[in-house]
Amino acid sequence: MVRPNPERLAISPSPPRAAFALPWDDPTVTDPVAALQRARADLGDTFEVVSGRDRYLFVFSPEALRAFYALPERDASKGLADYRMLVRKLPEELFAGVRTLAHDLFGAQEVETYLGHLDHALDLEVAELGAQGTIDAFAFARRVGHRLGLACWVGDRAAEAPWFDRLAGELDRLDGADAFVHPARMPAVASSDKRAERAALARFEKAVGELLTATRPADREQAGFLDEIARRWSDTAEPERTQGIARDVVLLHIATMTNLFAALGWTLAQLVLDPETLARVAAGDASLLDRCALESTRMGQCSVMSRTVMTALELDDGATRYQVSPGVTVATMLALTNTSAGPGLDRYEPDRWEGSRLRDEGSLAAREAVTTFGHGAHRCPARRFSLSAITRTVRRLTDRYELEARFTALRPVAEQIGGVARAADPCPIAYRAREL
Repeated sequence: MVRPNPERLAISPSPPRAAFALPWDDPTVTDPVAALQRARADLGDTFEVVSGRDRYLFVFSPEALRAFYALPERDASKGLADYRMLVRKLPEELFAGVRTLAHDLFGAQEVETYLGHLDHALDLEVAELGAQGTIDAFAFARRVGHRLGLACWVGDRAAEAPWFDRLAGELDRLDGADAFVHPARMPAVASSDKRAERAALARFEKAVGELLTATRPADREQAGFLDEIARRWSDTAEPERTQGIARDVVLLHIATMTNLFAALGWTLAQLVLDPETLARVAAGDASLLDRCALESTRMGQCSVMSRTVMTALELDDGATRYQVSPGVTVATMLALTNTSAGPGLDRYEPDRWEGSRLRDEGSLAAREAVTTFGHGAHRCPARRFSLSAITRTVRRLTDRYELEARFTALRPVAEQIGGVARAADPCPIAYRAREL
């Protein structure tokens, strides 16, 4: 995608400019969150970053955050901004002609169906654990996420042997999160013409075709969302039909699981580091577990929330009204607000939540300064599904096993600039089956 010279992307009046680029354009920027934090300290709550051919207007003031989350998609597109990030890693053709979007998936009845698939996925994963051993919080969460997604979008058989490891391996190679978890790797991906990613996509398409052929009428009850995806491609001849179905599955999996498994890993890791809270959860406090998931997601958020401006707009940061031209990206960084927008937010305290809201939300200068699943029109459509999947998984572990952290701290990957943080270090957890 050809982009204009950033100097032709207008922001008026000109905000102060940070003296660095973002890591997918400058791999020497090894800690972009720290760089943004320094820029905010030096330049104030509104500043710009010029990175490659892109121009970013970063905003952090309460007034600007309210305005940012109120921007209509038609004026400032989250979808396009996300695409421009993911396409650094994923083949462009994966996005061509997509017919099934994440927003299509999460009606109340669909969520109940998906949770049935989750129970099946957990049965498989727990059976592999046995009576005792050690897991890594994030590696375990990733496997659960793959099993859950494949069961939901393809069917229960896809979460079972021999299909699971085959399909999950290709999804790992097609991990769009690399674009923001390891952004410094993206120039090498671009220089390779994404050969490894295209090969993985072709193998995934082949496997989905085999699954479609192998699925018997008696298996339809366990078929997940695949029948609906296939219906949307029913007017297309082979091989484009199977290719389209498989590519929709990949994009649905990336859209729904990429951050879910990270939030699950963060929830599990934070919980075992807090034995008192772990004991309360193990004793059956279901509402506390909900609060743990929200609190861990809040603390783990490392998302650069961005909107690509589609039509000239005005953004008021409380001190200045900026005129922003099409092509500019307006952005904020959750890691710089979620843990600093109020006193004590740098600490893990699940009881700060009441339902889905912070107890002290009224004390924030703007409620938008703390974000778990977004605000307004761009609030994550999978919120209920994600929280249910996280709490159901952790509940299964705490009901069956005694858990003990074999690590002492949880540290995010320094170079990450998007999504829920991944752990920079192993997070081993010892487990032993509870006596009945």
